Amino acid sequence: MTTVPAYVARTQLGSLLKQIAQRKARFVITKSGKPAAVLLSASDFDDMLEELDPEFQKSLKLAAKEYRSGKAISLQDYLKRRLAARRAG
Repeated sequence: MTTVPAYVARTQLGSLLKQIAQRKARFVITKSGKPAAVLLSASDFDDMLEELDPEFQKSLKLAAKEYRSGKAISLQDYLKRRLAARRAG
């Protein structure tokens, strides 16, 4: 993450937003040399909120438990099985 002083962020906001869109950049905005805010894409922010959701956390823990106990398979194995089934007719 790149650190940017608030006065630069104010004057260069368009450029920062372009970098966020094109390069998935993230910025820590500082005021008087101390972190004050973070500038990131809306999709990154949505992802962070989703990860903090208690229901999502419960589903992740359940999925991990099922995978460890052999009740689930990896996405790669699932896709291999689907492809084999499709080829078999």
